[in-house]
Amino acid sequence: MSNAILPDQLWPVIESIYRHEIRILQRADYQDWLSFFAPDFRYRMPVVRSTDSRAAMVAAPGELGYYDENRETMELRVKKLASSNAWSEVPPSRLRYFVQLLDLSVDNSEIVAISNVLVFRARNESQENRYYGERTDRFVEVDGQWKIAERTVVLDQVRLAAENLNVFL
Repeated sequence: MSNAILPDQLWPVIESIYRHEIRILQRADYQDWLSFFAPDFRYRMPVVRSTDSRAAMVAAPGELGYYDENRETMELRVKKLASSNAWSEVPPSRLRYFVQLLDLSVDNSEIVAISNVLVFRARNESQENRYYGERTDRFVEVDGQWKIAERTVVLDQVRLAAENLNVFL
């Protein structure tokens, strides 16, 4: 990538990637979803706490998280969700994703995208969950395509009301 590319030029590219990703996530096609990630990626959703300090609200890397995955562990999660062992997804969840790109920055050969994210999940007749927060993605170029090398999702909720967490943000 040339250093001359400006964030405004990349905005439609990243939005297009996100729209495609949303369509795949709403179909729960997690195997295809993994193609959005670089070969050596990290997917992290740290626990959020109620504290007196904003700096201490979000668990630091290495501390407790809902997700702290790499390619190997995420492939295991995806494989389980595709199997008959995923009892918490029978019947399957109905998912709706809303992603609002807020900011893009370019540093050397990486793009950092910050977004608001809202996911609605419905199961059975009465189970509904909402997840909302901020998502930070670090993109790198792999074989001429932008791939997510790192995703960190920081939820606004301190306590999740869901019976299980089988949704990726």
